[in-house]
Amino acid sequence: MKDIAKRYKVRWSGNTRRIPWNTLLERVDIIPASMVATMAAAESGWGTSKLARSNNNLFGMKCAKGHCANAPGKVKGYSQFASVKESVSAYVTNLNTHPAYSSFRKSRAQLRKADQEVTATAMIHKLKGYSTQGARYNNYLFAMYQDNQRLIAAHM
Repeated sequence: MKDIAKRYKVRWSGNTRRIPWNTLLERVDIIPASMVATMAAAESGWGTSKLARSNNNLFGMKCAKGHCANAPGKVKGYSQFASVKESVSAYVTNLNTHPAYSSFRKSRAQLRKADQEVTATAMIHKLKGYSTQGARYNNYLFAMYQDNQRLIAAHM
């Protein structure tokens, strides 16, 4: 339990009688795979960007100050991942933990509470603060998802 709380950045004293269940349940939840695939395609130009090819970074994730490994052939200032899988995992963790996406997580929790499915269609527009373009970027993602829904589903 301690490891889960740490990974999802949930403060917990270690007292098993005081586990912050609501916060954990809000953070330890899925991001629809089709949504992640759409965002990866949008952010990386379908995996063709220099950042995707050299750093395995599909989402343009910058590295934390002082934690950049500037290896030759890598794009400086951005996180470097050993694999695409590692990039996706870091991205999902970021959406599930970063304070900027708390409204996204709350929206997902509301869907759960209403016993509704957490889908890309339901969640893409809940990404407030994800892009400086705001709703325009969310509209772009949604259109991209709709246009490529069958392609994405065929490869999941």
